[in-house]
Amino acid sequence: MRSLACLTILLIVAPAVASEAQPDAPPSPPAITYEVWGFKWDGQSYVRQATHSFATTDLKKAVDYATQINSYAGWSATTNIPEPCVVHTVFRGPPIFSAPPSAAPEKPTYAVWAFTLTDGKWVKDEKYSWTTPDPLLGLEYARKVNAVHGWRATTNCPEPVPAAQRYVVGGTVHGAEYYSNYARPRAITIGGWTIYLPRATFQGVLNSSGSVQSDTFDSSPSYDTSNNDQDMINMQNMINTQNMINTQMMNNNIQDMINTQNMINTQNAINAQMNP
Repeated sequence: MRSLACLTILLIVAPAVASEAQPDAPPSPPAITYEVWGFKWDGQSYVRQATHSFATTDLKKAVDYATQINSYAGWSATTNIPEPCVVHTVFRGPPIFSAPPSAAPEKPTYAVWAFTLTDGKWVKDEKYSWTTPDPLLGLEYARKVNAVHGWRATTNCPEPVPAAQRYVVGGTVHGAEYYSNYARPRAITIGGWTIYLPRATFQGVLNSSGSVQSDTFDSSPSYDTSNNDQDMINMQNMINTQNMINTQMMNNNIQDMINTQNMINTQNAINAQMNP
């Protein structure tokens, strides 16, 4: 009878003890707002398109939006999306020989909130809370806080994607067959002066024979921003893909110049040897 009474008391007390040991989860910092800015090549430079900008707290939607912009020839997107925390799709296509977009959204600041267990409740400790522009450092700090008995951290830092899974191939950009004409600046020469005109000035483009052909390629990304999951479900892209391509092309051009100069130097040395 005594054992039964003890068991009854234990069952009554146990929920209260468990409640003290497992208080409600502490709150998390506000969600980060991710921005995507779309730019269109006008024949001379990338121009920001106000109609192709997007802001959301949903990281995947931001990635999908940037991906779709980058999947079109003559378009490029800049973002404040953390590079190591998303999957990027690299599209193939001839690059534009110019500087990449010169403007980008401001990088977000990530937060780690530290809480200490006091009287059965999580109480935020401002002294040990932290902010950082690097989400990976924020996650590392949160893990250190969580490793201390009686402490817990919450954060708005996204988890990183394994490096081996971070980049995938997305095929060829839309309009790649038209891209060489689209990317080339339109120009007219008058009295030895070359004047570059924006693409909108031309109603058509010259084909290889020099005749005018209809400019029918729709170079604008087409999507409904109110339904991003449906419109961009299969589209992802590397942040600043155009930057990477332009850098590679620049390096190739530099190497070509070095090779040419080496060839000239070699020829000069041979000529000097043959004509002492």
